[in-house]
Amino acid sequence: MSIKQLSLFENVPPEQDTKAVTTSEEISELEITILLSALAANAIPQTDSTLISALANDPRAIAIARTFDRPKLVRQLRLSQEESKLIKPMFKGNQVFYREREIGRIQLVYKSPSPGELQAKLTHESTIDRFLEFLQKKYQIVSLHESNYHVQIFIPQTQQSNNIEDLWIEFLTKVIFSIYGDFQSQLSGLMQTFMTMLKSVTLAGRGFSTLEIPIITRDQAKVLAALYLAVFEQVNDRQNKRQKKIDLLIKAIESGELSLKDLKSTQKELEDKQEMQAKEFKKYRDYFQKVLSKLLDEQRAIYHEIRTLDEQLKKTGLSKAQVSKLQKQKDKIESQIIFHEGSIEEKQRFLEESDGNPFEFINKQKQTDLLKPIQAIAKSFNKTATEQINSTRGDIFTQCILEMYRLLENPKLETIPEPLLTIRPKTLAARTAGDDGKDFCYSCGVTLDAKTARWRVARFMFERPSQRRQSSSSEDRPFICSSCSVLSFASPLKVTDDSIILRLKPIREKSGYDDRVRLYNLKEYLRGLTTGELDITAGKYIILNSQKDKTNNGDIASQKLGLKQYALAKIASKLPLEVLSDWEIDLYLQKSTPDKLERRQLILLKGIMEGYNQNIIIKDAKTQEQKNEQKINLKLKDAKTQEQKNEQKINLKLGDAIRYVQQDMPYLAEFIVSGVPDYNLKFENKIWLESIRELYWKQINEDVRNQKRSKGVYSMSETTMSKRAKIYEDVAALTGLLYPFIEWAEFLIKKDKEMEEKRKQGKKEQDNLDEKTIDKIKKEVAREISKIIENVKDEHFFTYYASIGDQDRTKIKATLKRDRDTYFIYDQTRKLIFEKLKISEDIEVKKDGVASLNLTLDDIKNAYTYFANDPLYTDKQGDKNWRDFTYRLKLSLYTRFPELVRKLSSKGDK
Repeated sequence: MSIKQLSLFENVPPEQDTKAVTTSEEISELEITILLSALAANAIPQTDSTLISALANDPRAIAIARTFDRPKLVRQLRLSQEESKLIKPMFKGNQVFYREREIGRIQLVYKSPSPGELQAKLTHESTIDRFLEFLQKKYQIVSLHESNYHVQIFIPQTQQSNNIEDLWIEFLTKVIFSIYGDFQSQLSGLMQTFMTMLKSVTLAGRGFSTLEIPIITRDQAKVLAALYLAVFEQVNDRQNKRQKKIDLLIKAIESGELSLKDLKSTQKELEDKQEMQAKEFKKYRDYFQKVLSKLLDEQRAIYHEIRTLDEQLKKTGLSKAQVSKLQKQKDKIESQIIFHEGSIEEKQRFLEESDGNPFEFINKQKQTDLLKPIQAIAKSFNKTATEQINSTRGDIFTQCILEMYRLLENPKLETIPEPLLTIRPKTLAARTAGDDGKDFCYSCGVTLDAKTARWRVARFMFERPSQRRQSSSSEDRPFICSSCSVLSFASPLKVTDDSIILRLKPIREKSGYDDRVRLYNLKEYLRGLTTGELDITAGKYIILNSQKDKTNNGDIASQKLGLKQYALAKIASKLPLEVLSDWEIDLYLQKSTPDKLERRQLILLKGIMEGYNQNIIIKDAKTQEQKNEQKINLKLKDAKTQEQKNEQKINLKLGDAIRYVQQDMPYLAEFIVSGVPDYNLKFENKIWLESIRELYWKQINEDVRNQKRSKGVYSMSETTMSKRAKIYEDVAALTGLLYPFIEWAEFLIKKDKEMEEKRKQGKKEQDNLDEKTIDKIKKEVAREISKIIENVKDEHFFTYYASIGDQDRTKIKATLKRDRDTYFIYDQTRKLIFEKLKISEDIEVKKDGVASLNLTLDDIKNAYTYFANDPLYTDKQGDKNWRDFTYRLKLSLYTRFPELVRKLSSKGDK
């Protein structure tokens, strides 16, 4: 039995023995992983130089070893110079042996039920991914296989004493619910998840109140308290800035230097700001003074009642029932404590000294030790984060301050949630029918105690917390278990109108270099990608910040281009070609079912964006005449501001190109961006574009093969895909056939025009022309070449115009070379000529290692005849299919002469 045959649904029975993990002679990735896990955990001594040297000979070993966060082991592998034969691990049942010594066991662990709502599901999946990464880096417990319901792990012999439940508690308390996580092992804490998410993703446009969420660690309490302090600081800063503006306006009025008109407008502005300042300050002070005064009295009463109950409990002769009753009363009252008893009088004094002013109150509190631990954290929150809380409301502002004190002075730590991975599968208890009730979690379905259920769905947990259940008569926030509630706090994956969430999976049929190695390399790349940016990674997920790309006048790209089109552009621009080619990418946009992105489309889009220097935000290319006219029509001071606003704009042409890419119209997509103003296509760009065309062709043919394999019959979708692949190939072949004739005609026409101008100006053949004349000739040549390309529909018109400039039009020849910028169309043209048209291979010659085809006008006629008889391009009701085919050919040829597209665009032609 091989390890790939190990069931994902049960452990291997002990009585089933096997000699090796695989029957293959070549060692597998999983065998290497098991051996490295045992080495990293010292289940196999790292002094075993024979094993080290044998592993060092395999290029996968070092890459896999890095995933265990053991630099010493990686260094040993790199420095090993010896050559040894690798002995494979063996296992009996679920026990794994190396050289007859047990090195660990294979264990099946079960996943908790996955929520149905998208945001909660993403939290669940990404937390499991992060937990598995924690197990591997900290305890060398490595995942071997994973399904939707189970994970198969290898536990080294030296880690057998650790159980999943204890490691889960450590993972929550020391990593994802700690402030900074484990920096050395690159395991993210709340600063990298909760804070980064708030700084980049707007959860609710109007903001929300303080978070009703379980607190399970003091670090979590500190981070949340720091957020509330940052909210306070933002309000305080707004008040201070407005006051400074008021002071400046008063100073300007008192100076007496303002004109009568300016004086009136300044006085009006001053009155408005003073009114707003007074109104806002009164709102904050009244709420704060009223609520805090009442709360301090209540807290005094609570402590007084607790002392009374303590005295009663000290009495002798009480029955067990009486003691139990008094203790329950005390526990209930203690749950209402917010402030330390010793701090109540201090707060009362601060309240009286500040006359209820919350800003002076907190400034006095800052001089004590209470707020010092969170002040540095609070400074890390930006404006986007603090505006998540609707602090414009006086009651919410006051609640933020009181919650901050509660979290710092008396955070009631809830029970650690149960593990999402368990040795035994969780079973869901039977419950009453219907989806409206307090006896089950609305997210994952686990049973709740209806008497104690208190957590409800909030924006942090669901995209839309208010739900209208089928068995309910009204919309409300359903009840949720503490596990789903608290884990959402540490998950950065939030679904909003602007969020772009990606899940990356390796393609199995392309895993020539193993998935584990490639997944590690991808994670390292994504970490580097998001460093210093407001993009977030969590396990196999990455969330992109769609609010980041905006113009300097506030236009947001995702709103102008469309969220999905923006997402495609963002993915293509950020991820390298290797990732786009070798990974499946699922895109989540406000629905539970992800969109599986087509690799061929992402490859093409990346090629277009890099080849034609296309960015999401571009400079507004105004002509000098437009700028001068703008300055004349506007006042000078306004003109400068307006010019700054017009410096950037959303690249709407790129948006059009993306939509054509989505429709598998590659030639139109490339054409639409090929006429970029003021951008000359460099030779390296032409090489890049040719490689992209070849990759797109290979990928679309691979997609055709995959569809046939997966469906087994030739379905309509397969027919459509096959047609698209054939059209792309045929257009490329004809492009290669016609391109050298157009290029030759361009040379002859340009030469003829130059000689004509020199004769007119009385110049000799070797004399140079002035810039104005050269520009005139370029326009005339472009006009003639456009005529040739526009007539590709008809072979007779094309050959007529293509032979302009040649004295003997019937014998014109052209040569297509297999250069780095033409090799794809060369290969397709060669295939057309030799395999389909059956023309003699004598026309292909090689010189200095470069192949070329010597073509004639007869080759064009033969090719046109061949395609005219192709059923794909004939139409009983007319020549629509032929027009579509030759239209694509025309676009393809234009992209070979991008300067013509620029001239067409400048004239407003489409």
